[in-house]
Amino acid sequence: MWTGSLSFGLVNVPVQVVGATRDNDVRFHMVHSPDEGGTPERVQMQRVAEDGKQVPWSKIGKGWELEDGSILVLTQKDLDAAAPEKTRTIDIEQFVSLESIDPIMFDHPYWLLPAGEGDGAIRAYTLLLEVMREAGQVGIGRIVLRNKEQLVALREQNGLLSLTTMKFAEDIRDPQNTGAIPGGEKSEPSAAEIKDAVALIEEMTDEWKPETYEDRHRSRLLALIEEKRKDGTVKIPETEPEPKPQKAPADLMAALEESLAKARGGKKPRTKAREKSEA
Repeated sequence: MWTGSLSFGLVNVPVQVVGATRDNDVRFHMVHSPDEGGTPERVQMQRVAEDGKQVPWSKIGKGWELEDGSILVLTQKDLDAAAPEKTRTIDIEQFVSLESIDPIMFDHPYWLLPAGEGDGAIRAYTLLLEVMREAGQVGIGRIVLRNKEQLVALREQNGLLSLTTMKFAEDIRDPQNTGAIPGGEKSEPSAAEIKDAVALIEEMTDEWKPETYEDRHRSRLLALIEEKRKDGTVKIPETEPEPKPQKAPADLMAALEESLAKARGGKKPRTKAREKSEA
């Protein structure tokens, strides 16, 4: 999807960008549902103006609403004036530790593979790969993808170079502006509650194995499709009322102790006397 070079000081490494993920979502066509026994027909999307007239793609512009409610129309030529400089180079601007980057800034992952012919391209790629592995640092740079400049993070991963597009700082919402969290002495957890909560996390901690998690919604959809393909109908389960959001437990300590006991395989929970002695 992109071919160019990765610039590391005066060293240029020919590279190509390929997707690191694939879209496995179950997608459907929009159709006109027929009466019983009829043939479904696909629905076409049309661009229609407020007066009801269809608008050809060549006449579509971009509108920006002004303070007075009027629309300022920008043509593609107008937008081209703000397009980033065409470049086929990823310039590494600095190196940082992975731990210093908040995961909220990461966007979409790609693989960065060697490009070009000859041993020189592979050697330069391998050199940068080994340097990145030994340094244990993340390279920060920029790339122009789909006519948009993207901030990217580059690092060694699984024997290859990975490239992850990133959000700019102004794209991240200030958590203090997302809604105040009420506070006060009564809302502060006790030392015993914190201790049990930490113990529960430790009991639930295990090696991360992503293959153990499946997209259950996708599996259900595919099974439903296969059922209707074979039988012509789908068995609809009895409708249950939508569950309401669960409230915080009235006795937080009791809930923590019960959760901890289950995590430990049914071992006897702590006693109230022990709780008081540790408080």
